[in-house]
Amino acid sequence: MNKNLAKIMEWAVWANLDKQKDVELIILKGHLIIEVIMDNVLFENDVEKRSELSFHRKVEKLSHISTCASGPIREAVHYLIALNKIRNRLAHEFTFSIDNSGIEDWATDVLLALEGMKFSKFTYRTKIVHAFSALAKALTEIRPPPRGVGTLLTARLRRASGTDKC
Repeated sequence: MNKNLAKIMEWAVWANLDKQKDVELIILKGHLIIEVIMDNVLFENDVEKRSELSFHRKVEKLSHISTCASGPIREAVHYLIALNKIRNRLAHEFTFSIDNSGIEDWATDVLLALEGMKFSKFTYRTKIVHAFSALAKALTEIRPPPRGVGTLLTARLRRASGTDKC
């Protein structure tokens, strides 16, 4: 995708999540938004049956793509795995506490590693919102590897054999 679209996506994610005041809701909605963006990246990289994959499996597919694609995908994969662990704890652990979730450290790490715009003053909540928007931008900037006639056939053969490597 192009750089302008990535900037628009970054702002759109920030604007959508910034309306939310509850950090747990920001995590849940942010996770869903990121999954939609991942679906698009997987589509652009010819990954089939995306709708049947869990978030974790989609991240695994992105990890395989990272050996071929350009953009900040390697960094993004690491933060997607960490985000999914936090989200799963929130959704499945009765005693989950946002204070002990690691979400603030996650957000700080994302913002240090991935380039993003600062749309508002950082607070505990807005730092998390900005981390989601920076991650969305990074995912939107992922470009599939160049394809020629020979590489398209090779890609089909890889899929048929079950290997996703370049």
